[in-house]
Amino acid sequence: MEPVVIGNAGCTLAFSDPRFYGALPADYLSVAVSGPELSASRQVSAGWEGGFTHLAVFFADLADQWRGWKGERSFESIEGDLRILATHDGRVNLRVLLWESTVPDGWKVEAGVRLDAGEALSNAATGVALLVQARGD
Repeated sequence: MEPVVIGNAGCTLAFSDPRFYGALPADYLSVAVSGPELSASRQVSAGWEGGFTHLAVFFADLADQWRGWKGERSFESIEGDLRILATHDGRVNLRVLLWESTVPDGWKVEAGVRLDAGEALSNAATGVALLVQARGD
């Protein structure tokens, strides 16, 4: 399955390589943040029953509220090595924190990703949902 890339030319968030250690959905995803002079990636564990269904629901909820919401919405992986904070100001702003949680004093990357609230957000939600359910065997 192709990676799901979210964002614009400034900075992007990408999900790829779902790994399954049982039934669907995915238990692990590769997550990458990239932009001008920035590139970081990490294999992230879902760690919950239901795998990355929580991530798909997070994006689906944002897409359902595409006209806007008050405050901040958030997703965090069980180990805290991926956190996504979403706000809306006419466009969707994702603040992405990715870090190497398995190493004391491991690297940390924080980046802002912007996308349109309509079709781009809907495509992101659909892509994430398909990716976490896709099995490439």
